[in-house]
Amino acid sequence: MISIVIPNYNGVEHLKTLFPSLKNQTYKDYKVILADNGSEDESFAFTSAEFPDRIIIAIGYNSGFAKAVNEGIKYSLKNLNSEYILLLNNDTELEPDFLKTAVITFNKQREASIIAVKMLNYYNRDTIDDCGDFIKSGGGSPLARGHNEKDTGQYDEAEFIFGASAGAAFYKSEIFQSVGFFDEKFFAYYEDIDFSFRAQLMGYKCFYQPKALCYHKRGGTSSVATHGFQTEMCERNLVLVRVKNYPFTTYILYQPLFFIARVKRYYTFIRIHSFIIFLRAFKGYLRGLMLLITKLPERFKIQKNRKASPSYIKSLFMR
Repeated sequence: MISIVIPNYNGVEHLKTLFPSLKNQTYKDYKVILADNGSEDESFAFTSAEFPDRIIIAIGYNSGFAKAVNEGIKYSLKNLNSEYILLLNNDTELEPDFLKTAVITFNKQREASIIAVKMLNYYNRDTIDDCGDFIKSGGGSPLARGHNEKDTGQYDEAEFIFGASAGAAFYKSEIFQSVGFFDEKFFAYYEDIDFSFRAQLMGYKCFYQPKALCYHKRGGTSSVATHGFQTEMCERNLVLVRVKNYPFTTYILYQPLFFIARVKRYYTFIRIHSFIIFLRAFKGYLRGLMLLITKLPERFKIQKNRKASPSYIKSLFMR
């Protein structure tokens, strides 16, 4: 069985697109878990009507992505006999063989503990949203492979990669018992990069399967306030990803690249976006530095249990 964990916040209009595509799946052995962050719309009623045997976890407030999916994962591990867990954004739509393709892939690729899927833009379906998550080698910044590129088949090769976007990703249930859960301190953004990094360090592998296809309504008209929040959180969380996960020698080696990448990014914010966005970015970076010391115990634990070599981790970065 597959436990499908869907984080939700006032997303009933998105669920009206997602749920029909779930009900249309050729693979039927799944359980829907809605992890709700205090919705005030009709999300509960709609979910109950569409899936009478659904599980709804009412968190009661906007706890962010990480806590919402963690609650769903923990419920599944404790109460359901699911071999796989699918994390799925509420603003997605799935091709009919989406679940079946993932199960077949797990059966064929025995080394894979995570499956990344091919995500296309919901509104422009010849445009890529995400074909697996990576970290850039020249600066260490997270990268959604292929984002906003026209899909010409350039990412149609199934292969082992760095990580998966948790907006639509499959995990063997056992991985959470070893690696742990998503870091709730992140609240939102890069928590999936952090999890993929920790999984790779502990010897778990991620396989990209382009035949598992879905469509994502990634926001393209965010307000300045929303853009500012996203920018601040990404800058803050990037500091935490690095201090937790980079092997020491790699972390030291990359320091000059980190610095150059930040200077270029902040210059771009001022030149192309606005001074306000630059300030939010710099504020996020400072917040990350202030939280750095609180992550040292986690770093020591992660690095102590590390099974992958620094050279292997570097080989997964995108050049």
